[in-house]
Amino acid sequence: IVWQIDVGSFLYKEYGAFLSVFNCILELASLWFLLATALSDPGIVPRQESFTEQYDVRTKSFRMKQPNRYFDIVLRGHSFKLKYCTTCNIYRPPRCTHCSVCENCVERFDHHCPWIGNCVGKRNYWLFYSFVSSTAAMNVISLATSIGKIIFIINRRTSEGASVGGALIGAMGEAPVTTAMVFYCTALVWFTVGLCMYHTYLLSTNQTTYEQVKGTYSDGRNPFHRGVVRNFRDVLCAPVRRRYFDAEKGSLRWPSAEVKSSVRDLKMPVNE
Repeated sequence: IVWQIDVGSFLYKEYGAFLSVFNCILELASLWFLLATALSDPGIVPRQESFTEQYDVRTKSFRMKQPNRYFDIVLRGHSFKLKYCTTCNIYRPPRCTHCSVCENCVERFDHHCPWIGNCVGKRNYWLFYSFVSSTAAMNVISLATSIGKIIFIINRRTSEGASVGGALIGAMGEAPVTTAMVFYCTALVWFTVGLCMYHTYLLSTNQTTYEQVKGTYSDGRNPFHRGVVRNFRDVLCAPVRRRYFDAEKGSLRWPSAEVKSSVRDLKMPVNE
């Protein structure tokens, strides 16, 4: 808003409305993607009943022993160990991790973002990446145009006979809000652009933040890597599957069945 009032109005007067409108679109997009990411289901896998409540038809008794901690499978020619989650009572699928903050197992878990108060996973990663990208672009444009306004004032003052140093100080005094925007955007641009570049790298190699930090594929053998273009298409453009359950009604959406009481204890936002 500050940028629109100060720098945006200047650009509209001197160069037309394109940059002002474009940056306004980025601002609205950034806010929408932020809210959508925060209120979406990241890919929570429904919990199951405790193993002690599972009835074994063959032995006609309830299970007394916890399932094995690990279960070995082969996927795309690579062996995986599926870990049994003692909280959710399920074997986690590949790339699924239990979030200690949300207390849920999340498909293709990337990370838990404290800034949005939600996990980033299979269902909302494209929203998170869109938020990061639009915010970085908005930050770069705001910084560049703010500097451009300061330079415009400096050139005007030097053409009137002022020295470069005097023109700079005069420009900062004439446009204090723009000067503050320059310092503010400079402090932020390293984080926003750096975060965008980091997640672009993760996308190009088909890794998650969790996998990259742990060095899961440090040996260069990533069974999910399908080339840069296909990685981007798979993560950002693939259809988003339906949620497993309806948090409001307490019922599974697919496969069709009633949710047990343990599923109702899931901690998650209601909105999609």
